[in-house]
Amino acid sequence: MPERTYTTHDIARFCDVYPSSVVRWINEGKLKSYETPGGHQRVSRENLLVFLKEFRIPIPAEVESPQKRILIVDDDVDTTRILERTFNRHPDLFRVEVCHSGVEALIHIGREAPDLLIIDIVMPKMDGFQVCHVLKSEPQTSALKIIVVSGKKLPFSEKKLAEAGVDAFYRKPLDLAAVLSRGAELLRVALAPAVETNR
Repeated sequence: MPERTYTTHDIARFCDVYPSSVVRWINEGKLKSYETPGGHQRVSRENLLVFLKEFRIPIPAEVESPQKRILIVDDDVDTTRILERTFNRHPDLFRVEVCHSGVEALIHIGREAPDLLIIDIVMPKMDGFQVCHVLKSEPQTSALKIIVVSGKKLPFSEKKLAEAGVDAFYRKPLDLAAVLSRGAELLRVALAPAVETNR
């Protein structure tokens, strides 16, 4: 499984400092990093853990655990339940959280961005497309992987979803195996045989 990496903004959030402080730590050699072809600094989970332990900074749960964070957003409780159960069959790989509205999702993501968002595109008040537009327009969440689902006829074309940066679209009733497989592919994790749960 490819090792998780973190941006200077991620690390700034973990350490409650400005991103410029993280850049300074990198430049001073305190925090090992590498530069992407686009000129952005990235820090591996291993090097971040070394840094946090050396300077006695509390290790956030999302760094301590190699699990990928998945946020499921749907006003249909039955849909969130079956998706949550599907991903929770792989507890070593995924940590699942649930929201039931677009507004609630944005507040949740503002506190801690997931690795993958699975969202119903047709919801009252703030629909999934609006949520995707907000997330893709913000630098901190523009790279977020997104799967959208819907059981209703879309008020726009699926091509518009792709243009909005959505990674996959599935119609209800969902092919759960396909959603799970695509989610794992987007997160670059290898699925092991499922662990049955009593949920």
